[in-house]
Amino acid sequence: MVIVKIDVKKDTARIIKKLHERDGNDKAILAAIRRSNSILSRQATIVWPMLFGFIKDKEFFSKTGMPNRQEKAVFTALRCYAVFEQGNDNERDREYINESSSSLFENLSFLRKDERLREALDRRVQAVLSSTNFESVSRSVVGLTKLVKANNAQASLNYPDLANDLYNFQFGYESSRKVAIKWGREYFSFNDQVNKESNED
Repeated sequence: MVIVKIDVKKDTARIIKKLHERDGNDKAILAAIRRSNSILSRQATIVWPMLFGFIKDKEFFSKTGMPNRQEKAVFTALRCYAVFEQGNDNERDREYINESSSSLFENLSFLRKDERLREALDRRVQAVLSSTNFESVSRSVVGLTKLVKANNAQASLNYPDLANDLYNFQFGYESSRKVAIKWGREYFSFNDQVNKESNED
């Protein structure tokens, strides 16, 4: 299967930027996204105007009425964003495109340095890395985002990159395994690099 290149990253960044430009009026939308298990949830209806309005590649809209890969990937990344922003008063309107932003799994790798968290964290991450089911991975990614927030509320997550990974994950077994390898590298090797730098200091 040929993967059509569409800009999921730009679509996600555009929607997040718009949420910030609403100057506080995004709270109802963010709350609705947090309560929605999927784009099909009734609560998610409130975000549809923004979601469908800012996805530029209209020709890839689903013809069956069911959400397509792009819509599911962007919505899941927005859920992660909404979860992380809940009760967070920090200014983050540009962090999702900032060079200092790290992937979700790099942030999890940072938490892995804490021996009290490592064993349980490894189990949860391994469950994600071994799955090829998008719905399961989508739920787990949101849960892992909550974990990052609970242990490092100052973290800077790259939501557009996450959306892009989730999009590519949906193109079959080989694609899902390629994304899993990318996440595995970020989770395990990033932590090793941090430990190496700490030892050198």
